[in-house]
Amino acid sequence: MNNSLLSYIENIFNDIGNLVIDEEFISLRNKMKNRLGQGDRSDIKFTKDVDCLVLEEYLIKMGLVNAPLKEHIHRGGACVYDAIVKTQDKNSYIDFKCIPSSSSYYNVSKHKMKTHEWVQSGINSGILTHYCFYKMHRPFDKPLMVGDDVRFELINVVQAQHVMNNLTPSKYGGKYWRVPKYARTT
Repeated sequence: MNNSLLSYIENIFNDIGNLVIDEEFISLRNKMKNRLGQGDRSDIKFTKDVDCLVLEEYLIKMGLVNAPLKEHIHRGGACVYDAIVKTQDKNSYIDFKCIPSSSSYYNVSKHKMKTHEWVQSGINSGILTHYCFYKMHRPFDKPLMVGDDVRFELINVVQAQHVMNNLTPSKYGGKYWRVPKYARTT
């Protein structure tokens, strides 16, 4: 693991504090919902899942990370990673993963397993290097609304291939991985 990458991301999480949801995010969320596939999720579950985009969108907007490169965006606007972080003259391509605040597991649903080859291809080609696992603490267990105050907790930053190698089949047809909590670098 690149310690400077973990330190950089740890500092971001320490510095951003709480975010207050604004109309701009709600508008972005609604556009993303129209573009993304709901699958078999209820509308509330789907909306809460899309709410997790607030962190990566904020980090890009504030210039703390860079947006995906245009040449890496495809599949109806999708990209295998969410942001680029440059540390010590090296780019890390990161996929942010929000895990439930009551869990320690990263779950890949049966529906999401269909993208497994695409993700592995991204890892193999070097455009997905790490996963950043975090929890979003929202005021209520419901979709975000204007004025909601959310807090983010960094769980870990892990090399993407390590995560893929350690996914365990679940009884629901998907896979899961217990995300270890990182040890503070400061």
